[in-house]
Amino acid sequence: MRGNNAVKICILLIMCLALFGCKKKNAPVEVAKPALTTEQSKAAKNVEIKILRYEHDLFNIDQNNMAAEFAAMYGKFPDNIIAKDAWKNTEMLMSIRDFINDPVIQTIYKDTEAQFSDLSEFRRQITPAMSLYMTHFPNEQIPDFCTLVSGIDFQMPQVFGYENTIFICLDMYLGADYVQYGKAGMPKYIAARCDKKYMATDCFSKALVYRHLPDKTLVTLLDNMVDAGKRMLFTQTMFPNTPVHDILGYTEEQYKWATSHESAVWHAIIEKNKVYDNADDVIRRMMDEAPFTRDFGNDSPGRLGVFIGFQIVQSYMKAHPGTTLQELMLMTDSQKILKESGYKPK
Repeated sequence: MRGNNAVKICILLIMCLALFGCKKKNAPVEVAKPALTTEQSKAAKNVEIKILRYEHDLFNIDQNNMAAEFAAMYGKFPDNIIAKDAWKNTEMLMSIRDFINDPVIQTIYKDTEAQFSDLSEFRRQITPAMSLYMTHFPNEQIPDFCTLVSGIDFQMPQVFGYENTIFICLDMYLGADYVQYGKAGMPKYIAARCDKKYMATDCFSKALVYRHLPDKTLVTLLDNMVDAGKRMLFTQTMFPNTPVHDILGYTEEQYKWATSHESAVWHAIIEKNKVYDNADDVIRRMMDEAPFTRDFGNDSPGRLGVFIGFQIVQSYMKAHPGTTLQELMLMTDSQKILKESGYKPK
């Protein structure tokens, strides 16, 4: 009996060590924060989120009195949605009427409303993230959020920023199996990212982060990977309890493939002299949305350059624990970041 107990204890210890190791590897990097004044600390703790529901106003507009309706809406929404005197443009009003009366668009709006009539879940996700954001960037403004129905235009971003507003196309978060995605010709690998679990993190990785990245032309593959890595680390810092595969937009299986092949992928990039390659096709194959990364076979996930860039930036921050997120965002020398990261996957 004692022997069996000893074996069981050993097995439990091994399992605990393995689990601890996995958690440690996947745990967010500790990022240094700037010193905050009392007022800044208070502001970070008392974040209030403003959400504007443009699609509600648009699809419930009085179509017999559209000019006056839009005039009344002016000032409620950002001017890239309703510009001054835009309601005087008769052709624009006719185009809007055609859009909201289209049977397919009507179906998409009704399906969007069924899922997102209440955005309390999104508010619960975004509020603590915005609180963390204000501890890392205490001099910034809290953005407003404005929701839209785009008509499943998957050529435009799911979220985007304009001045101090983040726009969210709600109809691009209706779930991978939403029937209208297939009818619109959306590739399945893009539809896989059209899940509402990505909506809050997308607001950071696809919009808010660009406030803080320098205006630099990305030339080489390394430039693109490090830039993507910054965006991923920025987002993970604000969502420390979100699984890392969701930060990357991967399934658990895709993330497992990426981590288990990390060393092979990195060494292939080096051996083929792709690190400083500036060819568009090389960069697109590693960075763009795709069902897989072509150079690494059909079983690989797409965007492996994003994954590798994230590992490089994480390694840099671990090697420089006093570096704040503000300082990291402003760094422009990707070669220096790689060199000083000590990144050498085994």
